[in-house]
Formats: sequence, C-alpha cells, structure tokens
Amino acid sequence: MPGAQGPLASPAVDLQETLQSQLDAWNARPLVRRLYNDWYEEIGGRLAAVPGDTVELGAGIGRLKQRFPLVVATDVEPTPWADEVIDAERLPYEDRSLANLVLVDVFHHLGRPAAFLDETRRTLAPRGRVIVLDPYCSPVSTPAYRLFHHERTDLSASAFGAEEEVSAAPLASNQARTTLVFFREADEFRRRWPELRIVERRRLALLLYPLSGGFSGRRLVPDAAYRPLAALERALTRPRSRP
Repeated sequence: MPGAQGPLASPAVDLQETLQSQLDAWNARPLVRRLYNDWYEEIGGRLAAVPGDTVELGAGIGRLKQRFPLVVATDVEPTPWADEVIDAERLPYEDRSLANLVLVDVFHHLGRPAAFLDETRRTLAPRGRVIVLDPYCSPVSTPAYRLFHHERTDLSASAFGAEEEVSAAPLASNQARTTLVFFREADEFRRRWPELRIVERRRLALLLYPLSGGFSGRRLVPDAAYRPLAALERALTRPRSRP
C-alpha cells in the first residue's frame, strides 16, 4: 500500500524536532488527519488475526496506536510515543512470534532492506503479515518528488543493496525503495523471500494527499471536498489484481 509522506525533514534534523513539527501539522490540518485515519482503517482491516503482537516500526507521533491501542509502537530512538526502541534490521523478537509488522512512511528509510526482510521472515508467525504504506514512484510522482521534496529519490539504486548513509541517520532515505523492491524487482523479491508472498499492492494518494497539501505544503481544496474526492480516489485505486 504505497502512500504519502510526512513533513519536511533532513538527516541532519533532530528526530524529536521533526516529530513535533509533524504533530503540530497533524493538529492543524484536518484533511491530513482524515486521510491518514482512512489509511489506518485500511491497515486495520488487513491485520492478520493470528497469535502474536502487532508491532509498528517507526511509529512517529503514534497515531496508529491511538487508533489501535494494542499496537506496540516502536522507533529507532526514544520518543514520547514509542513503547520500545528497536532497530528494524535487528528485531528483538523470537522466531515466528509476531502477528503483524506495520511500516507507515518508514520502508524508504531502511538502509538494509534485505536485512529487514530476513528479520521479517524470521519473526512473523504463520499467516502473519507485513503492511507497508510508502511513497510510490510513478511517471508523475517521480519528477514531483525530485523537484519539490527534500528526500532523495533514486530509481537507479539497488533494490536490496545496503546504503550505509541511510542506515547512519534515522531521517535519511531513498523514496524509490518501495517501488524498487515490491514493483520493479518483485520477481527477485519472490525468489529470495518466497515465504513472504505479496498478497496485495495498491496505489494510493493520487488526488487527496497532494491536494491536501500534506504536512507542509499549501492546501488546494476546502475541507468539504474530502468526501467526494475520497470516493473518486477509492474508485481510481481499487485493487485490480493480486500479484
């Protein structure tokens, strides 16, 4: 479920400062709140009902846990919203012990995606799930990311290769990572992690997120436009096939 972005941040910016800016934007922007809350409902409907915890990696300001209190909110550094501090590439959980792993605007911040996927394979219980909501690089969004967004968008990067500069800072990233791993290199993903079967891919935020202004941009539509735009977007982004 590739999705949208948080507020502006750079690797040099303090994580706590960035999260406080995100919280301020969340409180000030009702369209963004409604959009993310709709996405959280989508996530909730896809959580596996199997024994084990549901862990959110990179929980940020903790809005998913606010909606689903049983979620274990984690982050790479201590924050007021994190229940635990963990490294997504070295998960401190027993084998086959987790029901779900959830990453909202986080996968593109992983410096070693292969290490994370190995850990996912190890820690997920049978029929457990990993749910990723992250930027998608389309022919339209890619130039927009490169022109108007501060985060790096490099479609020439290795899908599964390590990037030490991304691992070194919690806010470093490559926005193209999810597109590379789950779309362009999906066959290689299936070959290397056959236990992690892709059951759904859905492209979101075609209209509402850019028109809402996101966390830091200019809002282009009134609050009252949310319902008709949401209905149109659901029709445009309905899953057409299961890979």
